[in-house]
Amino acid sequence: MSTYHYKKKIKKGKIFKDVILIYCITVLFVLLFNSLLLQAFKIPTTSMEPSLKEDVRILVDKFSVGPKYPLSDKRIFDATESQVQRGDIIAFYSNEYYNKGAFYRAVTTFLYTVSFTLIDIPSLTKHYDSSVYVKRVVGVPGDKIKFRLINDEVILTINGMPEKEIIPKEYQIVSENRFNSKLLTTMIIQNEYILKENEYYVLGDNRICSSDSRIWGSVKKEQILGKVIFKYWPLDSFGVAK
Repeated sequence: MSTYHYKKKIKKGKIFKDVILIYCITVLFVLLFNSLLLQAFKIPTTSMEPSLKEDVRILVDKFSVGPKYPLSDKRIFDATESQVQRGDIIAFYSNEYYNKGAFYRAVTTFLYTVSFTLIDIPSLTKHYDSSVYVKRVVGVPGDKIKFRLINDEVILTINGMPEKEIIPKEYQIVSENRFNSKLLTTMIIQNEYILKENEYYVLGDNRICSSDSRIWGSVKKEQILGKVIFKYWPLDSFGVAK
């Protein structure tokens, strides 16, 4: 073998090793960044309009709530109770995805990361709409949630008070009434939901067409990924998420 071919072979081998090294470092960085600090998501539906429109890209703050060890459910520290308040928008695992178990979530998260979002097993299997939901917290542990029909309008009450009187944050909702509601039933109007320890009640701002706690119940603290803090794409929606 000539010196030229030998050097060429060595150079190709080095380039291949360098590419593999850069790829591994990038995957590790993304995994750590997404687990400990921030993660980007896309709003898949109109359920959070007008606050967050469909297909808007958002950033979720995981650190303030309590980051989890990569590919694990265990938090490094837990600040959920102090940081997650009524009115906050949160991202969390859907009940279906969470109930698949920790091993399934670790595998799917790993494949999603190493493929740079090209392999999303939950979406490919079509077993449910999404592995992660984005909704607004309206009830925290100990709260009593009840829906009332007043002048044909569905009013959410928290501990006996109307939603807007107990939640200080300013946000708009698409409200339900007797004529446009798809979820209005005698059961929803009559029943009172008392949140247990580590349970949160979440609703979409678009109350007419949101799949939320009215349908599948409360969200457990362990399911919460973090707080939605920013909208970054498209540019006309750029700004703080409220």
